[in-house]
Amino acid sequence: MLMRLFDTPDYERSLRRRRLAAFGLLAVGVTGIVCYLLLIHDSDVLSDYARGFYLGGASGITIGAVLLLARVTYLLSNPEARKKAKIQEQDEREKSIVNQSFQFAGMFTFFAAAASMFVLVAVSREAAMAVFGVIVVYAVSWLLSNLYLSKTL
Repeated sequence: MLMRLFDTPDYERSLRRRRLAAFGLLAVGVTGIVCYLLLIHDSDVLSDYARGFYLGGASGITIGAVLLLARVTYLLSNPEARKKAKIQEQDEREKSIVNQSFQFAGMFTFFAAAASMFVLVAVSREAAMAVFGVIVVYAVSWLLSNLYLSKTL
Protein backbone atom coordinates (compact mmCIF):
# COMPACT_ATOMS: atom_id res chain seq x y z
CA MET A 1 0.00 0.00 0.00
CA LEU A 2 2.81 2.42 0.80
CA MET A 3 4.28 1.82 -2.62
CA ARG A 4 1.08 3.18 -4.15
CA LEU A 5 2.12 6.59 -2.90
CA PHE A 6 4.48 6.57 -5.85
CA ASP A 7 1.72 5.82 -8.34
CA THR A 8 1.23 7.92 -11.44
CA PRO A 9 -1.15 7.39 -14.37
CA ASP A 10 1.83 5.88 -16.23
CA TYR A 11 2.29 2.44 -14.64
CA GLU A 12 5.85 1.99 -15.92
CA ARG A 13 6.85 5.30 -14.37
CA SER A 14 5.25 4.17 -11.08
CA LEU A 15 7.35 1.02 -11.19
CA ARG A 16 10.52 3.05 -11.73
CA ARG A 17 9.62 5.18 -8.70
CA ARG A 18 9.01 2.04 -6.66
CA ARG A 19 12.43 0.79 -7.72
CA LEU A 20 13.97 4.00 -6.35
CA ALA A 21 12.07 3.49 -3.10
CA ALA A 22 13.39 -0.08 -2.94
CA PHE A 23 16.95 1.21 -3.33
CA GLY A 24 16.27 3.69 -0.51
CA LEU A 25 14.98 0.92 1.75
CA LEU A 26 17.97 -1.21 0.82
CA ALA A 27 20.31 1.62 1.83
CA VAL A 28 18.53 1.95 5.19
CA GLY A 29 18.71 -1.81 5.82
CA VAL A 30 22.37 -2.12 4.85
CA THR A 31 23.20 0.91 6.99
CA GLY A 32 21.50 -0.78 9.95
CA ILE A 33 23.44 -4.00 9.39
CA VAL A 34 26.74 -2.11 9.08
CA CYS A 35 25.99 -0.15 12.26
CA TYR A 36 25.17 -3.40 14.03
CA LEU A 37 28.40 -5.04 12.91
CA LEU A 38 30.67 -2.06 13.62
CA LEU A 39 29.02 -0.40 16.61
CA ILE A 40 26.54 -2.62 18.38
CA HIS A 41 27.64 -6.24 17.97
CA ASP A 42 30.21 -6.15 20.77
CA SER A 43 28.56 -3.39 22.81
CA ASP A 44 28.21 -4.02 26.52
CA VAL A 45 25.82 -1.10 26.88
CA LEU A 46 22.89 -2.74 25.09
CA SER A 47 21.11 -5.88 26.22
CA ASP A 48 21.01 -9.02 24.11
CA TYR A 49 17.39 -8.25 23.32
CA ALA A 50 18.23 -4.77 22.01
CA ARG A 51 21.11 -6.08 19.88
CA GLY A 52 18.87 -8.83 18.47
CA PHE A 53 16.12 -6.32 17.75
CA TYR A 54 18.59 -4.07 15.95
CA LEU A 55 19.93 -6.91 13.79
CA GLY A 56 16.47 -8.33 13.12
CA GLY A 57 15.01 -4.98 12.11
CA ALA A 58 17.89 -4.16 9.78
CA SER A 59 17.81 -7.66 8.26
CA GLY A 60 14.05 -7.52 7.76
CA ILE A 61 14.23 -4.15 6.01
CA THR A 62 17.06 -5.40 3.79
CA ILE A 63 15.27 -8.61 2.83
CA GLY A 64 12.02 -6.72 2.14
CA ALA A 65 13.88 -4.21 -0.03
CA VAL A 66 15.58 -6.97 -2.02
CA LEU A 67 12.24 -8.72 -2.60
CA LEU A 68 10.58 -5.46 -3.66
CA LEU A 69 13.49 -4.65 -5.95
CA ALA A 70 13.36 -8.12 -7.53
CA ARG A 71 9.60 -7.88 -8.13
CA VAL A 72 9.74 -4.39 -9.62
CA THR A 73 12.70 -5.29 -11.81
CA TYR A 74 10.83 -8.37 -13.03
CA LEU A 75 7.74 -6.31 -13.84
CA LEU A 76 9.80 -3.71 -15.68
CA SER A 77 11.48 -6.38 -17.80
CA ASN A 78 8.39 -8.50 -18.52
CA PRO A 79 5.55 -6.68 -20.37
CA GLU A 80 3.03 -9.52 -19.90
CA ALA A 81 3.55 -9.64 -16.13
CA ARG A 82 3.47 -5.84 -15.97
CA LYS A 83 0.11 -5.76 -17.76
CA LYS A 84 -1.35 -8.41 -15.45
CA ALA A 85 -0.06 -6.60 -12.32
CA LYS A 86 -1.44 -3.28 -13.56
CA ILE A 87 -4.90 -4.79 -14.09
CA GLN A 88 -4.80 -6.42 -10.65
CA GLU A 89 -3.72 -3.21 -8.90
CA GLN A 90 -6.41 -1.15 -10.62
CA ASP A 91 -9.22 -3.62 -9.92
CA GLU A 92 -11.93 -1.89 -7.86
CA ARG A 93 -12.69 -5.01 -5.83
CA GLU A 94 -9.01 -5.38 -4.92
CA LYS A 95 -8.82 -1.71 -3.91
CA SER A 96 -11.92 -2.08 -1.76
CA ILE A 97 -10.50 -5.14 0.00
CA VAL A 98 -7.20 -3.36 0.72
CA ASN A 99 -8.95 -0.23 2.01
CA GLN A 100 -11.30 -2.20 4.27
CA SER A 101 -8.38 -4.27 5.57
CA PHE A 102 -6.47 -1.12 6.49
CA GLN A 103 -9.56 0.33 8.17
CA PHE A 104 -10.08 -2.80 10.25
CA ALA A 105 -6.38 -3.11 11.14
CA GLY A 106 -6.23 0.55 12.20
CA MET A 107 -9.38 0.30 14.29
CA PHE A 108 -8.20 -2.93 15.93
CA THR A 109 -4.76 -1.45 16.67
CA PHE A 110 -6.29 1.67 18.19
CA PHE A 111 -8.63 -0.24 20.52
CA ALA A 112 -6.01 -2.86 21.41
CA ALA A 113 -3.58 -0.10 22.38
CA ALA A 114 -6.24 1.66 24.44
CA ALA A 115 -7.12 -1.59 26.23
CA SER A 116 -3.47 -2.42 26.85
CA MET A 117 -3.02 0.88 28.68
CA PHE A 118 -5.21 -0.45 31.51
CA VAL A 119 -2.68 -3.21 32.10
CA LEU A 120 0.40 -1.09 31.48
CA VAL A 121 -0.55 1.67 33.93
CA ALA A 122 -0.31 -0.87 36.74
CA VAL A 123 2.97 -2.32 35.48
CA SER A 124 5.01 0.52 34.01
CA ARG A 125 4.17 4.18 33.63
CA GLU A 126 6.80 4.60 30.89
CA ALA A 127 5.31 1.79 28.81
CA ALA A 128 1.82 3.22 29.28
CA MET A 129 3.02 6.64 28.12
CA ALA A 130 4.68 5.07 25.07
CA VAL A 131 1.41 3.37 24.11
CA PHE A 132 -0.44 6.62 24.78
CA GLY A 133 2.02 8.31 22.39
CA VAL A 134 1.17 5.75 19.71
CA ILE A 135 -2.54 6.43 20.22
CA VAL A 136 -1.96 10.18 19.93
CA VAL A 137 0.11 9.75 16.74
CA TYR A 138 -2.61 7.54 15.28
CA ALA A 139 -5.37 10.02 16.15
CA VAL A 140 -3.46 13.04 14.83
CA SER A 141 -2.46 11.27 11.61
CA TRP A 142 -6.08 10.20 11.09
CA LEU A 143 -7.29 13.75 11.64
CA LEU A 144 -4.72 15.27 9.29
CA SER A 145 -5.31 12.68 6.57
CA ASN A 146 -9.06 13.15 6.91
CA LEU A 147 -8.71 16.91 6.51
CA TYR A 148 -6.34 16.53 3.56
CA LEU A 149 -8.47 13.98 1.76
CA SER A 150 -11.67 15.96 2.32
CA LYS A 151 -10.03 18.88 0.51
CA THR A 152 -8.50 16.88 -2.36
CA LEU A 153 -11.17 14.28 -3.11
